[in-house]
Amino acid sequence: MLNTLHIEFPDIWRGWDMKECNLISVLDSDVHSPTSDCDHAPEAIAVSVDPKTTTDYYSDCPVFRGILQRPSHPYERTTVALKFAMRDDLIADLVEETEMYIGPLEPLQGSTVPRCYGLYAGTGTEDQAIACLVLEYWGEVIQKPFSQLPMELRVRILERLGKIHQQGLLHGDFAERNVLQKNGDVRIIDFDRAVPHQHCDFDMNFHAGEKLPDQKKFGCEHLWDICRRNMMIWKN
Repeated sequence: MLNTLHIEFPDIWRGWDMKECNLISVLDSDVHSPTSDCDHAPEAIAVSVDPKTTTDYYSDCPVFRGILQRPSHPYERTTVALKFAMRDDLIADLVEETEMYIGPLEPLQGSTVPRCYGLYAGTGTEDQAIACLVLEYWGEVIQKPFSQLPMELRVRILERLGKIHQQGLLHGDFAERNVLQKNGDVRIIDFDRAVPHQHCDFDMNFHAGEKLPDQKKFGCEHLWDICRRNMMIWKN
């Protein structure tokens, strides 16, 4: 279980003045924490941010790639994504997103969504409130419209989205920018707009390449609309 997080930033970025920050754990995901072991002893974890990270340094919600290391296991390194929030409203969104990862999405960590290592909070160099969601770093954002992807990959994305529906959630902001790809597999990210979805009777049969199925028989109007408008998996 992570209790404190010390983050060091490169000193070569224009527009980014913070050199380091120390944050305290506020929401943990014990099951998938890289620090989980039998004694759960408190530990100060260090993350070095990759200087080659490409992000908007002027943003109030930048995302960085970093290497996480713990003193008790100095030879183990975990590549993580650090999703920051530096405004009160964005911090509230990040809290809600973390609650999705460690709540209804917890069974899907490592298969449909990235592993979540918890949420940490503190203050910056100018005493502004800061929160940081630590996630498994996994793959790259899809760069093409869904409709231009190979059919097999489109169906795989839909299968992952269907599993999220089965956990009782609608993503709320499903788009290419929120899908990661690596070696033919995918993960879905960004759940700050997720909402409950209690009535999904979909049977995970997408009928890819077939004629447009009846919406009511399909079992989920939201997935049906994504299949038709975004993925274009059916014949006209």
